[in-house]
Amino acid sequence: MNWRQQLERQWYSGGACSALLRPLGALYCAAAGWRRWRARPSPGVLPSIVVGNLNVGGSAKTPVSIALLHHLQEHGWNPAAISRGYGARPPQEPYAVRSDDLPARAGDEPLLLRAVAPVYLSRRRHTGILAAAAAGHDIVVLDDGFQHLALQPSISLLLLQGERPFGNGCCLPAGPLREGKSALQAADALLCDPAAAVSSELVGVSRPLFRYAQQVTRLHSLSDPLQELPLTALQQRQVHAVTGIARPERLQRTLESLGAAVILHAFPDHHVFRQRDLAHLPAPLVMTSKDAVKCVGLSDLPEIWVLEIGIHWEPAFTDWLDRRLAQWRKAP
Repeated sequence: MNWRQQLERQWYSGGACSALLRPLGALYCAAAGWRRWRARPSPGVLPSIVVGNLNVGGSAKTPVSIALLHHLQEHGWNPAAISRGYGARPPQEPYAVRSDDLPARAGDEPLLLRAVAPVYLSRRRHTGILAAAAAGHDIVVLDDGFQHLALQPSISLLLLQGERPFGNGCCLPAGPLREGKSALQAADALLCDPAAAVSSELVGVSRPLFRYAQQVTRLHSLSDPLQELPLTALQQRQVHAVTGIARPERLQRTLESLGAAVILHAFPDHHVFRQRDLAHLPAPLVMTSKDAVKCVGLSDLPEIWVLEIGIHWEPAFTDWLDRRLAQWRKAP
């Protein structure tokens, strides 16, 4: 475990290093609060749904964004996704992601979104929304746009996970928060996983709160996505889990819940995989969809299976969302 992983563990379980950094965390929180207070956001040219979090690291923003894009398509909208494209190096901005782009150009999460709907990369979200509007789209979903304060979204969703959704309650680097808990008031609704939904830390929060859960949907071959295994095939089988996500232990727990004996190989978040990272590992390997998009095209790989995760939210959220969307629905 490197120093960064040790510090991140202390954000949730306590430790001397995290405690020593509390003054810096207080300064970071104050600066983030001042930045939000002085922001003068403006709406985009299209209705927009922002999916964000307060904590650094993964919190299912991309799977929730994918679920929202599917929901919009099923209800007659023509959505696009807007992303800054973490780690991406597009030739220009805004950039319309192509289905055959490599992760080095488009980023891993935008490629996952591109499998569902068109994606536009732009650090200036207004510019990306303008590009989507010019292409004929009528609504956009922003993956990880909660801290982009230049935009006033039509709907702002904040994702919370775990029994301690705010960790130790401190901002970076003393804790996991990008800004203080007061930023909850900037969200229109909170989407909470089962643990966060019953957390005592959310008692008294005035925002609407809805539950969601992540569910394994399928297990398919990296080399041939049409080749599937039943999820029961992992029972009592040893697998090597390879991942470059922010919370690798979540993949391990998911596989163990399916009955697998897991040996975890964790790489840094957004790690760009090379053939040498995987070639020496014994088959079968299992990885997430986010990792898999960075391995397509690599040669001489062992047997690799991709675990796809879907999102299921409670019906009350669907009702709330559709009521909010109705005000932007253009009359036929």
